[in-house]
Amino acid sequence: MFLKCLPFLFLSSLCSAATLSPVLREGSTRFLSRSLGSACYTLDSVQRGLPCNPAAIAKERKPRFDLDLFLGSDIQNIKDSENLLNGHDEEGTVARLLARRDSIDGEISLEASFQSSNWGVSVEPYRLVSITRIENPALPMMDMVIAEEKSVKGQIGSYVYDNFYAGLQLRYTHVKFIGEYFAISEAFAGDKAELFSTRTQELFYVEPGFLYAWENLAWQPQISAMLSQWGVTSEKSDEYPITPQGLLGASVKPLVPLGLFEVGIQFEVNSETKNARDAFRAAFSYQLGILQAVLSVSEYDHSAGFLVGYKHFTGGLTYWSEQERESRAVFIQLGATL
Repeated sequence: MFLKCLPFLFLSSLCSAATLSPVLREGSTRFLSRSLGSACYTLDSVQRGLPCNPAAIAKERKPRFDLDLFLGSDIQNIKDSENLLNGHDEEGTVARLLARRDSIDGEISLEASFQSSNWGVSVEPYRLVSITRIENPALPMMDMVIAEEKSVKGQIGSYVYDNFYAGLQLRYTHVKFIGEYFAISEAFAGDKAELFSTRTQELFYVEPGFLYAWENLAWQPQISAMLSQWGVTSEKSDEYPITPQGLLGASVKPLVPLGLFEVGIQFEVNSETKNARDAFRAAFSYQLGILQAVLSVSEYDHSAGFLVGYKHFTGGLTYWSEQERESRAVFIQLGATL
């Protein structure tokens, strides 16, 4: 048995689990992250939870409390991932996860946030992320990341002068995760307890943001900048690295006959950026009555979503697709605002 598994063990020793993308690690409200990507640092017409850029909280005029539930449509995958992460690795659970031959993104989170003028706080007591990717059909290898997070963050922001705002976000995350790259046959032939062993990690981020907003002009142009993912960690891992990234964006709200229309562009630079095209993202938002539609496009992924609001309640869907991994997912958003 050992000789049969030796090639797979050799291959898996050469690779490690994939790093979670900054969009999945940035800690902003999930609907904003999945629907707008990094453009949520620039657009502010979609309001769910705390703003991505802490400087924007200084523009808040009224106190607001948001409660949001965000989950993927593949509930069985999320359930199996949670069982595996908590040590319930029955044959049926493992078999279902490994039987899928397409890339899968699963996510569920519960977040409560309160924001007032100049400050805000949010608590996310539970978030589960499950990402699996199949490579090399001839000798199937699986890249798997399953993570359970608990996090809290606080924001302060202030008007400085002449339409200029500055803010700071402090964020703490505790994560328990499985990150492995292995041959599928190894999962059945080897020691599953060792293969799917969990790790824990503590992360603390300090993230400054800046905003220059001409609120008195017709199109309300604004320029935003932020340094995100800047912090320290209890240990080094491929799945949750400390990789600071700089964000610079601009947006306007063109006048339209009906509703509110916003368009923005975002440049995101980090250690994985190879050229200007990699850094560019465009996003759009259009709100008419109780319906708000959003669209985000970059070199690697695109997403589209909508929110429907009635009185204090909101609901919506987000479709997200990543070209490189040929991964697609639909997410559901349910929320209440008080």
